[in-house]
Amino acid sequence: MFGFGKKRDRELDEIISQIKVDLSNNYKDNAVENIRKLRQLLDLRSLDGALRLDLMDEYRKTLEGFEEDVRNFKRTY
Repeated sequence: MFGFGKKRDRELDEIISQIKVDLSNNYKDNAVENIRKLRQLLDLRSLDGALRLDLMDEYRKTLEGFEEDVRNFKRTY
């Protein structure tokens, strides 16, 4: 019963959740800082082989999406 599915990285998932909150609340500066943290942690996980390749690809695509969101960011106030 247990052990099926993808073994996620809790620390990466927490940073991703925070970036989503930052973007939804128009906190671009915070989002940019957390994107930087996510990129650094992904690089570290890649170097030490802590994640399966399919999960690494998934996290990298998420990071790319966030980077695109920030590039297109417009303040709403």
